[in-house]
Amino acid sequence: MLELGTIQRRRGVSYYHQLYLLLALALDKGLIEPGNLLPSESELMREFAVSRNTVRRSLRQLELEKRIVRRRGSGSFARQQPTPRISPDAIVQAIHPKTGKQRTTSRLLKIQSTTTPGFVRSRDPDFGDRCVVVRRCRSFQKEPFMLSISHVPEYLVQHLKRGQLDRVAVLAVLETMGVEPVYAEQTTTAVCADLLAAQYLDVEPKSALLCVHRLVRDRNGRSIEHQTSLYRPDRFHLRTRIDIERSARGLSWANADSTALMPAWL
Repeated sequence: MLELGTIQRRRGVSYYHQLYLLLALALDKGLIEPGNLLPSESELMREFAVSRNTVRRSLRQLELEKRIVRRRGSGSFARQQPTPRISPDAIVQAIHPKTGKQRTTSRLLKIQSTTTPGFVRSRDPDFGDRCVVVRRCRSFQKEPFMLSISHVPEYLVQHLKRGQLDRVAVLAVLETMGVEPVYAEQTTTAVCADLLAAQYLDVEPKSALLCVHRLVRDRNGRSIEHQTSLYRPDRFHLRTRIDIERSARGLSWANADSTALMPAWL
């Protein structure tokens, strides 16, 4: 049987979803070529020590996504996958167009005043007890690739109206209000999609997403926005050119292509 990986016990992710991800990865990598037979239900049960119901749920999900075809009495077969209509390169070109006009669209989903969540306060205890949450989804050719959630200290935007954010980024609105963003502390990681992200990015819950946390500060070091951006990894690649610098301390990496970095509105 193919080496598909292992299911992690006590991981917090259901066994059927872990098995689905392992099989999906094998299909993506071509380990199971189009037209070839997948391991049988019994083989998968033995290999991963899971129930038949777990195996069938995993295969059913792949069938719904049209990645396999199941034939009674014969088994499950890998299907030829169509070329994606939208590539990450096309989205990068839309974000950084040579014409100077970006061609992605933004939809404002929510703006609401609320208590500052703990994960924001943990990054900056001086952020404030109350904040305004701004949630939006960005798409290219009607295909979503990014969901962003911004938290802004309430005292900065007490009179902010929904109409001000329909087509304008939070930082741009803050500038019109006399708040000057100067720099940000950014971390990049991977997360599993929650139900909200799954809904707006059109992915399965607990699918892997690229996650960028950005804490933006003004000239005085005051926090003015905490932004969490979630990206579909099949539609967006965080890519930049870096050069090698040589010094007495040895070799080091240096950013050489600032145009490839994410725009502030992302």
